[in-house]
Amino acid sequence: MDENNNINGAAETRVETKAEKSKFNTLISVLKKGVKIMIFVTVASMILGVVSAISADFAEGYTRTVGRFLRMVLAKISGIFPFSLAETLLVAGVVLVIYSVIRMIFEAIKNVPYEKRYELVFSRITIICLLAALSLYNFAFSPANKRYPVERNFDLSRGELTAQQLYDCIVTVEDEIYKCLEEGDIRALPSGSTIMPYTFAECNARLNDIYKEASKKYPFIDGFSSKAKTVALSELMTHTHISGIYTPYTGEININVNYPDYVTAFSMGHEMAHQRGIAREDEANFVAFVVMYESDDLYLRYCALTELFSYLTDALYVTDEELFAAAMYRCDDRVLYEMIGFADFFAPYESSPAASISESINDASIKLRGDSAGTQSYNKMVELAAAYFEIK
Repeated sequence: MDENNNINGAAETRVETKAEKSKFNTLISVLKKGVKIMIFVTVASMILGVVSAISADFAEGYTRTVGRFLRMVLAKISGIFPFSLAETLLVAGVVLVIYSVIRMIFEAIKNVPYEKRYELVFSRITIICLLAALSLYNFAFSPANKRYPVERNFDLSRGELTAQQLYDCIVTVEDEIYKCLEEGDIRALPSGSTIMPYTFAECNARLNDIYKEASKKYPFIDGFSSKAKTVALSELMTHTHISGIYTPYTGEININVNYPDYVTAFSMGHEMAHQRGIAREDEANFVAFVVMYESDDLYLRYCALTELFSYLTDALYVTDEELFAAAMYRCDDRVLYEMIGFADFFAPYESSPAASISESINDASIKLRGDSAGTQSYNKMVELAAAYFEIK
């Protein structure tokens, strides 16, 4: 009787083993097909990128139509989630990689047959995910890097600025900031940093509204609504000196809310410009500035002008220290306190090793997208601003 039970048990074990092996083989087969499909899709997306690089007319048209639709769909889907999907996927990805490495080491030590190893599944899933991310980027956002320069769409003429032109532009901006401070209800903390007069969500809603209005005047700017997300690890993110990021793979805007409020508001406007098809960094800065400056929201106007003021004064300081001193002398004390408040906030993060790494990655990423200036491209916003204010 015991012998029969042992025989039956062994038979059942063999059946279960065969069933498990069959399921594993089926999974590997499905993943292999998935890899082949994604290779085909990725090649198609890369062809799109080549065509965009050859023809700015095509890139502009695609960005305004198909690209706009894809970015909007991604934004709407990711907007369903109340948390940052990109941040969650990043953390989950790190955890998965750690688990996978440990498991693969364990299977190697246990001499698990190669055809049964977890790494066969993990490697194929990784390839599919990477190819899917690349394809999403290429189809939804890549052509925006090759569209018309923003000065063409705004009908502006940009060029390198002299010290005097920088000074004249600063004077104009200082006067505009003064109007906002006098006419608006803009309050500051003891540190000097101004306070956003509404919640993060309300700021997001206001920016959605003014982008819609701007799209009527500037058709090349998309006017769809989207939901910006706060980054849960904002304090840690500050060590990288990143105040916000647009993630083309999920279509969402992620904002570091550890920064002073005026930076948070402008960062949201900047990332929304990316989401609406403005790829180059200086152009996203400028579009955010124009959209916020031309609105009737005095606080958002103040944020845009103050951010521009920071870029302009940085540029003038390295160009002509005497004119820089003259510009600072005539500046409203409240703006200087804002700058001092930011400097005090930023001091603990200024020399962070993480910043050097993120700076190098961001610089390489921008150059790969076709802008040889790298991270210095952010600063070139001042050329567009001077042209906008008709500084001669």
